[in-house]
Parts: sequence; C-alpha cells; structure tokens
Amino acid sequence: MGSTIWRRLGYLGIASLVGLTTLAMGTMPALAQRCTVNCGSGQIQFTPGDRITVQVVNRSTTAVGIEQPPLTGPRTLQPGEDLELGFGWGTTPNISILFWALRDQPIRVRLGRPAAQTLSMELYSVPSEPSHRSIFIENDGRVSIK
Repeated sequence: MGSTIWRRLGYLGIASLVGLTTLAMGTMPALAQRCTVNCGSGQIQFTPGDRITVQVVNRSTTAVGIEQPPLTGPRTLQPGEDLELGFGWGTTPNISILFWALRDQPIRVRLGRPAAQTLSMELYSVPSEPSHRSIFIENDGRVSIK
C-alpha cells in the first residue's frame, strides 16, 4: 500500500514537473498590439473626441483627387506630394475622406498610425481593380476603408 501511494505521488510529481517545464519553455500567448503600419480596415481606432491629424501621401504613379466633405473641395495631389488635414473636433461627427485617380488607374490605400493622434494614408497604384475610394473615421473612433 505504501508503494502505491508513492507511485501515485511520483506520477503526480512527474506530471507537475512536465507541466511546469512546458509552461516555462513554451510560448506564451501574444498580447494584442495596436496596428501602426500597413493596417487594414478596422485595425485602427482613435478615442472618440480626441483631436486627430490625417497625413495623406500620394505614392501612386498618377495624380490623385482628394476631398474631405464638407470642409474642403477637391484638391489634386501629384505623385510624391503630401497633405495634412487637422480635425480639431475629434471624430464626432464622422470624418470622410474621398480619393480617386485622375486618370483611369486603380488605387488603394495603406493606413498607419505613426503617433497616437495621427492617421497616415498612403495612396498607391495597383495593376487591377478593385480600387479603394474612401476612408471613414466613425464617431466611435474606428477607421474603415471603403
């Protein structure tokens, strides 16, 4: 009977040792990180009400029209040019930024968050449709590509 208890404790001890070793040597689950570069739709969110700045860079091979209704009418960004838009009222009401290629060429946008209150938009050429047409910053702070 005494040896049975020690055998059971031995197995329990070995199982505990194996579990602790696996825990110590295994990979721990990664914590969610905020997206800062090459972000997709829905991966960036600002705090509602915080002032934000949007930096737009035209990395495409064509001139691009850009508009932030109702505040700014259409503007043209040549390849390599950039534009900075400030939104002192934060994300309420929703912010819409529309963009389009001035000649028949599809373009898409890469989002980034280089600083806590800054959204970067890089417009670039792609060989085929579909094109992105706009980004929306919802009043809850979420950023989406349309």
